[in-house]
Amino acid sequence: MMIRVTEINSASGHREIMTGISFIEDKLQQGQILLLDGATGTELEKRGVPMNSKAWSAEAIITHPEIIQAVHEDYIRAGVDIITVNSFSTARHMLLPAGLTGQFRHLNLEAVKLAFHAREMAASTPVAIAGSIAPTTFCSDPTKCYPPLSEAYSWYVEQAELLAVSGVDILLIEMIEDIEQGTLAVKAACSTGLPVWLGFSCRRGDAGEMMLWERGQTLAEGVDAIAGIGGTAAFIMHTEVADTVEAFSILKSRWQGTLGVYAHSGHFVMPNWKFNDVISPAAYAREAGGWIRSGARIIGGCCGIGPAHISELKRQYGGKMMEEKSQE
Repeated sequence: MMIRVTEINSASGHREIMTGISFIEDKLQQGQILLLDGATGTELEKRGVPMNSKAWSAEAIITHPEIIQAVHEDYIRAGVDIITVNSFSTARHMLLPAGLTGQFRHLNLEAVKLAFHAREMAASTPVAIAGSIAPTTFCSDPTKCYPPLSEAYSWYVEQAELLAVSGVDILLIEMIEDIEQGTLAVKAACSTGLPVWLGFSCRRGDAGEMMLWERGQTLAEGVDAIAGIGGTAAFIMHTEVADTVEAFSILKSRWQGTLGVYAHSGHFVMPNWKFNDVISPAAYAREAGGWIRSGARIIGGCCGIGPAHISELKRQYGGKMMEEKSQE
C-alpha cells in the first residue's frame, strides 16, 4: 500500500491525496502512540445540530454536512492519525425506524465524502479514514429494528462493502455490545479484506462485573467469542472512564493484537448526550497515560470527548514511544 500523504502543488495550491495506511503500520512498529479522533455525534450536538430521535446523527449528513466536515477538520488540526466517518448510525437497522432506509446508499457515500473533503482541506501529514459500522440500535425494542438473523449478515455486508468501495482505509466496528450482532458485523467487515478494528462497549452488571453494554454477556465472554473471527486491533470504547482500566485489563488478557481505548464522558438520553460533569481535557489525558502504560497503542475519545481533549492528547503523547511513556 502507498502511504496517504498530502502534498501542496506550489503552482496551483492543490492538495493531492494518495492512498494507503502504511504509515499506521510503520508507527505501530516503531512503538509510537497513535491518535484516533473524538466523538462526532456529540460534537455535532455541541455545535447546535439537532439529532434525529430515531437515527441520531445520520440525518445531519443531509441537513448539516458543512458542520460534519468542520468537525473532521478540527480533529485533523488537533493532530489525529485517524478520523472516523459519520456512518455510526447509517446502517439499515439504524435508518429503518427513522424511515430513512431509502437513503442508505446516499447517506453512507456522502458521509465518506465529507471525511475525504476534510482531509483534503486540513491535513498536512498522513491521516487515515475509518468507516464506522455499529452493531447496535436506538430502538427501545431492538427486535423491531434488527432484521431476522437469516438476513442480518447481508445487511452488515452491504454497509461494509459500500464503505470499502468508497475508499475508507479501515473498518471500525463500534459499540460491540452483544455477541450475536457483534459477530455478524465483524464477519461482514472482515469479508472486505480491509483492516478491521473492534470496539467493545461495556458497563457494570448488577453484581459489579464488567459486562458488554447490553449486559447479556460478560466482556470476557464477548472478547473470547469474537476475537477468533478476525481484526487487527481491539478497543475499549463508549465506556465510562472510571470503568476503563478494569475493562482494558480484561481485553488485554484475551486479545493478542494491537490495543486501544476511546472512552466516553457524560450520559445519553435519546436523542441527546448530556454533558453534565464531562471530564476535562487535562484529566482525560492523565487517564490516557495510565491506559498507555498498560499497553494501549491507539488513543481517542467517544461521546462527550471533543477536539480540545484530542489536542491535549496530542500535546502529551503524539509521536511519543511506548517506552517513553512507560518511564514517566
